[in-house]
Amino acid sequence: MWGAAFGVAGLALFLSACSSSTAPVSLSDPVATAAQLAALDSAFAAPVVASFQSLGSSIHPPAPVVHAAVGALRTVRSQAAPQRYAMLATQGRTLQQVVPIFASLGATSIFPDTLLGAVFSWDPSTHSYFRSSKTGGPPNGIRFLLYAINPLTDEPSTPLTQVGYVDLLDLSSGGTASIEIKVTDGSITYLDYTFTGSGTSASFMATVTGTITNGLAGSANKTLTFSLSITGNTSSVTLTSTYTLNNPAVTVQETVTILDDGTTTTLTINFTFTRTGETIQLSGTLSASDATGDGTINLTFKVNGSTFATITGSISNPVIARPGGGQLTADELNALIHVLVASEDVGARISDLFQPAEQILGF
Repeated sequence: MWGAAFGVAGLALFLSACSSSTAPVSLSDPVATAAQLAALDSAFAAPVVASFQSLGSSIHPPAPVVHAAVGALRTVRSQAAPQRYAMLATQGRTLQQVVPIFASLGATSIFPDTLLGAVFSWDPSTHSYFRSSKTGGPPNGIRFLLYAINPLTDEPSTPLTQVGYVDLLDLSSGGTASIEIKVTDGSITYLDYTFTGSGTSASFMATVTGTITNGLAGSANKTLTFSLSITGNTSSVTLTSTYTLNNPAVTVQETVTILDDGTTTTLTINFTFTRTGETIQLSGTLSASDATGDGTINLTFKVNGSTFATITGSISNPVIARPGGGQLTADELNALIHVLVASEDVGARISDLFQPAEQILGF
C-alpha cells in the first residue's frame, strides 16, 4: 500500500537521513513539545470513562432499533499511523458510494417509545446488558449502568461495583439524526458529546462535538474539548478534527480532503499543533494512482510560520530537505514523530467512545 511510505517509522528514517549542515529554523523546546503532545490523553483517567470505553461495544438497545448499518462514520476514526492516509483514501472512495444512504438518517425516532426511560444493567452470566426493573432513565432516551472493570477480562468485575452511568439521549429533529451521550458519576459529567448525521441523495454530513474530563479540581484538572466532522459528495470527502486540552494548553487541528477523479486519489492535508509560544504545521498533498498506488508527495513542515523541512518526490522514495540543509537532532525527530501520531493516539481513544452512537444510529 502506497501509504506505508508515509508511515511514522519510514518518516523517521527519511528525516534522520538529511545532510549535516546547520538549519536556520528549529523547534524551541523539542522535549517539551513531545511531553505536551503526550499529555493529550490525560483527560481519559477517570474510572467511569475507562468503564465506558471497555463496555462501549455492548452499550446499545436490543437490535433492530434503527437504521441499516453502513460503517461509514468509522472513517473519522484515526487509523494506525503507518497506514493512516492510505486508509483515509480508501475509505473516502467507499464513502462516495454510500452517499444516498445518509438520506434516511433522522427519518424516524432513534428509540421506540417502549424503551424511553429504560435502565440497562450488566449480567455477568451472559456477558451482556439486559433491561432491568430499575427506574430513573431519561424521558427522551435510555440509561446503561457502568461498573468497575476487571483489567484481565475487560469486563465488569464481580461482584458488580457500579461506578456511574451513561445516558443516551435522542435529540433528532427535522430530518437530522442526533444523539447525545453523557457519562456521569455522582455530580460530575466526565464525558458529554453529541453525534449528528444527515444527508441527501447527493451529499452527507456527520459531526461529533463534546468534552471529556478527569473530573479533578484546580491545576490537576484535565479537560479535552473535541470536534470531528465529515462532509462529502459523490466525488470528494473532507474530514476535520480539533482537539484542545486545557492543561497544558495545547491544540491539535487537522483537515484532510480526499478527491477521486476515477483514476487518481488526491489527499490535501493541513495539520497544526499549537502550544504556548509555538505552532507546528504540516501541510501539502499526496496523489496516487487508484490502480497502482504510485504517486507523488509534496508536504511542508513549518515552525511558527517558517519552513522547517519539506518532503517531496515520489511516494515510494520521498526526498527530505531543510532550508540550508541540516540533520534533525534526536529530540527534534522525537518531537516530530509525536506531532504525527498525536491526533492518531487521541483519535483512537475517542473512537472507543463513539461505539454506542455508531451502533444505535446504524453506522
